Amino acid sequence: MTRRSASAGAVVVTDDLSSPQILLLDQVRKTGERQTVAPKGQLEPGEAPLQAARREVAEEAGLTSTCYSGYLGQEAYTFTDNDGMPAAKVVDWFLFTTSTTVTTPAREEGFVQARWLEAPAARQAASHPQFQQVLDRAVAVITWRAAHPLPFSRKLSHLVDQMAAEAEAAIAGHPDAGVGLCGSAARGDFIEGWSDVDFIAWNLPPTSAAATSLQEIISDAARRHGPRASLHLADGHGAEARRLGPLYDMKMRMALRRVGLDTAVIAGAAPTFAAAPERADLAGDLAVLHDFAVARLAERHRAESEREDAARQVLSVLASAGRLLVASRAPEVGLWLPDVVEALRGGPDDELRLLLRDYDAYRRAGASDIERAERLAARVPSALVAARSMIAESAAL
Repeated sequence: MTRRSASAGAVVVTDDLSSPQILLLDQVRKTGERQTVAPKGQLEPGEAPLQAARREVAEEAGLTSTCYSGYLGQEAYTFTDNDGMPAAKVVDWFLFTTSTTVTTPAREEGFVQARWLEAPAARQAASHPQFQQVLDRAVAVITWRAAHPLPFSRKLSHLVDQMAAEAEAAIAGHPDAGVGLCGSAARGDFIEGWSDVDFIAWNLPPTSAAATSLQEIISDAARRHGPRASLHLADGHGAEARRLGPLYDMKMRMALRRVGLDTAVIAGAAPTFAAAPERADLAGDLAVLHDFAVARLAERHRAESEREDAARQVLSVLASAGRLLVASRAPEVGLWLPDVVEALRGGPDDELRLLLRDYDAYRRAGASDIERAERLAARVPSALVAARSMIAESAAL
């Protein structure tokens, strides 16, 4: 029998993008072994990974002034426990930022020193090779944001924190229910004024009091903190429970397949049902995205806010298409936009890849030029047609 457990931890980095410093802790274990690690520990009963990561940073490093800034995915490994029992552990990793380097290591747990290190030194100091990969993901997000620069959003952190704290109570009567955070708010490339905050919930009847309460929490959090936020509910097959249409079903299935990769559980239980089967009709999915983009572009938009919203939605469709292609070919690849662009390199979808590259550059520059966004959006339908034709040709061979 294998002993199984779940933990959560955080890469904590100072919020100065020009010279970021990463927190690592030197620990002497009870066995006398010395190691250099990030704050991490086991989930307590009824505790979701995000809350556990926040608690562990406070307990092990004495650092309570942190902001949620992204989800770095799930690490899984096996080992032999101290009593000789085979064990398996999963660790959800988050990216937190802070404006202070004042720490108080938990000496009663063997933490003898807290160090703030630049990325190369942190990678070299970290004791575990798998954690070095987590560090690499964090550094990639930081480097991407530093280019403009795009400071990490405190508004996003406040909104996610409110949702995570209040959602636990809202779904308390549904032990199998959970709430996840997905999209750019999870991937670390959230941009204020451009990006939405996307939540999903599972194992909740859409007419239940819990579902209604979650919607009220999100609406209140959005009013308080500013970013647009939405909630979608999954049915037992991974589709949108409120039957909003194929576009929403497609995005729901994608988000559920990515739990532990770039969808984070922030309240309740992780989804355990077979909710998100792989989609075989990739060409059909691209057709749905194409039709939505064409319809949005055909509408007349006079106000600047309407123009921006239309361009933003069409470019979101573009990103969804790229992520569908990559997820169908390489499910293990992260769906952060730069990774998607790189994963499509050398493939048959070059028009789509080049447009995605240009869209990533637009976002990296702050996503504030509406006319540039509209020019990019106008290229989306033809790129989707070309990608769909490539898929059809490949299927015919």
